[in-house]
This record gives sequence, structure tokens and C-alpha cells, in this order.
Amino acid sequence: MKSLDEWTDFELQTLIGNYRRLEKTDDPVFPDLLEEWSRRKGQGLDFKKTMKAVTKVAKEGRFLAYKQLADESGADWAKVHYAMNTHLRDLIEFAHHRGWPLLSAIVVNQKNLMTGDMEPQTLKGFVSAAKELGYVVTDEKVFLREQQEQVFLWAKGQVAADDQSL
Repeated sequence: MKSLDEWTDFELQTLIGNYRRLEKTDDPVFPDLLEEWSRRKGQGLDFKKTMKAVTKVAKEGRFLAYKQLADESGADWAKVHYAMNTHLRDLIEFAHHRGWPLLSAIVVNQKNLMTGDMEPQTLKGFVSAAKELGYVVTDEKVFLREQQEQVFLWAKGQVAADDQSL
């Protein structure tokens, strides 16, 4: 197989779709495909920068605002505002296939930084992405809190954010 940067956008998108359609998303190559797609389409957002930012604040048991995430990535919020939802949805799938908790659980609106609450539409999208991956969700808010706690626990087990090879 050629290297990821040699694939056209159409080829990469088709390859990702085929992995999903054939239920081969447990193949170790699949998360790399998602990461490459995010790098291309994230307009400055990428999984490595996002994971470092998430890990950094999660170790402290804190939440991260969307704009803070963009700033940590060195991305212009005005340019990535609409790409953020797709980026975080792809991150959920990426993290899941790496055996990690759903990292975007701690990314919330600025006004919810103290509580970790998600706006109704955001929570609906988060839960929808989780269900597509096979998670059983009976109470959306309880599920969110469980995932947030899992992210905090996961982060504490990671090496220093600057040194980790995610």
C-alpha cells in the first residue's frame, strides 16, 4: 500500500468508507487513515495537537473549551469553528480504535468549563458517535460523566504531554 500522503482526498475518503463498510475498523491501519484525513481537513486541527491539549487539562481534572482547543492547536478559531464538530467526531472514533476513552468528552462550550456539561445538540452528537461505535447508552448525561471520568483516569496514566508519542 502506498504511503498515506500519496493518496488523493477522494482515495483516502473511499478507503476509510471501505474499512467501515467491511467492518475492518479494528485493523491497525484504520486510526492512521482517520488521523491523515483529520490532518487534511481539520484546517489546522490535528489529532496529535488535540490529544496533547486534552491530556494536559485532563490530568488536572479540568475541561477544555472549543476555542481553547483551537488556540492550543495554533488554529484560527474563525477558520476551524465549523470543522471542530467533525474533528471531534473523528477523534472519538480514533480514540475508540486505539482503546482509549472518548477524548472529546471533556471538550465543552466556554460557559460549561466549570461543570463539564454539554449543550443538548452537542451531547446528542457525542452520544450518536458513541452509539455508532457500539456503546450502549441508556442515560446520556450519565454516559457523558462516565466518559469524562474515564478521560481523566486515562490522562493520569499518560507520560508527560510533551514527551508522549500519541
